Amino acid sequence: MRPSVVRAIRGVLAGVACLSFVAVFFLGQVRGPTLISFIAVTAIGFACLAAAAGPSAVLKLVGARNVDADAPDSDWWLARVEPVLEDAWNRWSDAVLVVGLGALGVGSFVLLAVHPTDEPPIGLLIVGFLGLNGALICLAFAVR
Repeated sequence: MRPSVVRAIRGVLAGVACLSFVAVFFLGQVRGPTLISFIAVTAIGFACLAAAAGPSAVLKLVGARNVDADAPDSDWWLARVEPVLEDAWNRWSDAVLVVGLGALGVGSFVLLAVHPTDEPPIGLLIVGFLGLNGALICLAFAVR
């Protein structure tokens, strides 16, 4: 396969991995989805991370200290995502993040609008704003 195609595939997989880990964080904050959807999004994130950056990146993310000397030392798991994806990150990753965060934000506002009760969860509003603002910020990096 041509190197440019491999680079694009690695970038898309890195973007999907990052997006799924951010979605797992948001799903945990909303506390509304089922356990199956939570596990499915987490599995997608780990599969894409392993495909984009290799199995050692998965071990670095879960906190295995003896894998590499430059393993990230943060206690928060979401802060360890960026260092393990750094080698695979490119413009394609930025584009996936823009589209994914935008869809997450718009989807949250749609769920907020069609919620069956009079008092929808405030977490949907927060996820909607964070998703759309994150997409706008990532858009600046995608078009540079």
